[in-house]
Amino acid sequence: MNGSYVINLGLEYQLVPKISILGLGWLGWSLAKYLAGQGEQVSGSVTSPEKAASLKAQSPAITVQVWNANMAQDIPSELFATTTIITLPPGKVEHYAQTLIRIIQQAKTSGVQHLIYISSTSVYGGTGICDESTTLNPETQQAEQLIQVEQFVQAADFPVWHIIRPAGLFGPDRFPARFMSGKQCTGGGRKVNLVHQSDIVRAITMLIGMPVSGVFNLASPSHPTRADFYSFACQCADKKPPIFMDMVDDGKVIRADKIERDTMFRYEVRDLMHWLEQSEPE
Repeated sequence: MNGSYVINLGLEYQLVPKISILGLGWLGWSLAKYLAGQGEQVSGSVTSPEKAASLKAQSPAITVQVWNANMAQDIPSELFATTTIITLPPGKVEHYAQTLIRIIQQAKTSGVQHLIYISSTSVYGGTGICDESTTLNPETQQAEQLIQVEQFVQAADFPVWHIIRPAGLFGPDRFPARFMSGKQCTGGGRKVNLVHQSDIVRAITMLIGMPVSGVFNLASPSHPTRADFYSFACQCADKKPPIFMDMVDDGKVIRADKIERDTMFRYEVRDLMHWLEQSEPE
């Protein structure tokens, strides 16, 4: 993945061979640590000095800077790198689409060669089997804003860009039982669409070295029903199981094998029920 890149924007710009992650949260920090462990020069942003100090103490090799997307100021130029990864979720950013488009415009004029944007499978909405060719059908305002940002990324004419649409996220500090224990729920027959943090991190790392732009879903290949999966998750964690009022299956199934066909990436967490059996609940 190492190497320097030059882009001509009327002047010659050369960014150092490093990776920037805008948003060192649950996913971004795990990604930063993994990349640094691979020998990459990594920088990233957090919103508070306290968080920056905490992360620097954990991993001094990663450059952590304070920057808040909700403030009006531009991104410090040193936060952009040859490869820039945006992991900022809609729930954390005000005026999400407008703010992200401004960030992407700055990335373009700063000479970013490869932009990776973390979106969501919520852009599909609806029911049935959804892959990367499925017509987008947003059912929430957040999903509509994600689509606006996706469209801007594709139109911005970066030398290389990737849009990643992960399904529901789980992993360290997000054991599935904690979200459903003791709740009364509908739709017990809906299929589960989840992807483990480690698989997202590995997929992004794989795409950093990929010279062809594209859109990729990320979801474990297995899709048990919600009733089966969350009941077993609670059993494994010794928590009160959820109560499903019905077994209606009115959801969607995310097909996410394109990344395995187009790259050397392979899911490590392929069978969600087996993962529950082998895991230590937090």
